Amino acid sequence: GINAEYMGILLIKEDISNMRVILKEDFVQVPDDVKVSIKSRIVTVKGPRGEITKPFNHKAIDIKILDTIALKKKGKFVRLRMWNASYTQAAAVTTFKSLISHMITGVTEGFRYKMRLVYNHFPINIQVAKNKNSLEIVNFLGGKKSHHIELPAGATGTNTTDVKDELVFDGIDNASLSLACARVNQACSIGNKDDRKFLDGIFVSEKTLIEPKD
Repeated sequence: GINAEYMGILLIKEDISNMRVILKEDFVQVPDDVKVSIKSRIVTVKGPRGEITKPFNHKAIDIKILDTIALKKKGKFVRLRMWNASYTQAAAVTTFKSLISHMITGVTEGFRYKMRLVYNHFPINIQVAKNKNSLEIVNFLGGKKSHHIELPAGATGTNTTDVKDELVFDGIDNASLSLACARVNQACSIGNKDDRKFLDGIFVSEKTLIEPKD
């Protein structure tokens, strides 16, 4: 039969979740027309379109600005480092890299989210405020009640003239635009009606940039 020592080897399981990553490192390149400043892991990105500040101090990640790195590349970079982390913790490095990249994209190219008004019988009417910071949804499913929506800071909404039944949200922070679209979408609730039959609502149709670079 199998001896006890051999059986003991068979029963050993490798717990990957407890394995540590000694160092996870990543870099974000900073364009010439963008200025990045970091203080106490609070990152501020300044560009032609404006300024975004986001806190990154909820994770123990070293964030530093370097002029050059040893990767045969020239220019400014943001270096992200996490030491002695588990696999799941080290994943935050890539998340932070994506967030900073989106901040740079926002202050240079700008984000634009488009939404389409979908209705079967009762036409949905959108009234955007003059300052473009709030809007009213009128006549949704023929209801008398209007839905007032305050847009988050940094997001502006407009009715497009060239495309029928379309809303456009512009801004430099994609998180603010996503929140604005979510508020508009969730205001159009059909209640207890059958969602296979009542398809009315306002839905995101496109996520793009205001001035995309080639």
